[in-house]
Amino acid sequence: MVFSGSSSSSGGLSASASFTISGSTLTILLTNTDVATGTGYPTDPASVLSGLFFNLGTATFTPVSASTFGDGSIIQTANCDIQSCAGQTNVGGEWSYASGGVSWLTGTTQGISSAGYLNTNTSSGNFNGPNYENPNALNGIEFGLVPNAWVAGSGNGGLDSNALIEGTVQFVLNLGTTTLTEADIKNVYFTYGTAAGENTVPGTTSSTPTSTSTPTSGNVPEPALLSMLGMALAGAAYRMRKPGSKA
Repeated sequence: MVFSGSSSSSGGLSASASFTISGSTLTILLTNTDVATGTGYPTDPASVLSGLFFNLGTATFTPVSASTFGDGSIIQTANCDIQSCAGQTNVGGEWSYASGGVSWLTGTTQGISSAGYLNTNTSSGNFNGPNYENPNALNGIEFGLVPNAWVAGSGNGGLDSNALIEGTVQFVLNLGTTTLTEADIKNVYFTYGTAAGENTVPGTTSSTPTSTSTPTSGNVPEPALLSMLGMALAGAAYRMRKPGSKA
């Protein structure tokens, strides 16, 4: 199920999140879909995608992994001052998950962020990956998401002094023993910047959950009804063929 959102009032911000539930595994593909160059492209931390919040029950999930996906990659890698991040795909030490949502986004119960505005779990990333850039705690805009094809070094000083992720990140979480489905996902918000409520874009969807069957359109007779009609027609034909019956 794909949620997307955009806001012209926030400088043309836009993003998408694809949610897939298979058994007890939730996979999320988070993408900054802003323009990469020209008018409205990200130039400061407030225009960089740094979080995703949503409602999917009240259970606490287990974060498994966070990694760049597809054409996604870590850029401005010279800013990784703890260990090299050039060519790496694991960004699990730079993002964190927390249950409970946040009070400033009504109806949210789950959250993922690279910045320090989660309600808890902000001392370090918890998706089982290395910490590449100081500080260890979720802080600032480091490893936030910019659009695919964004030009490294084209932001302001607060942006260019941090390693960033270009394109898409894949998050994997274990849902435990819950029986949640994609149809249960609601109240999706994309969050930007480094502080609570700095820039927020609500997400909407027109997708059909893969775990829910799609109703058949049109008035198609049920198989049982078709069988009954066939029997009735066969009986009528038999009676017409009986001796003495009138044509």
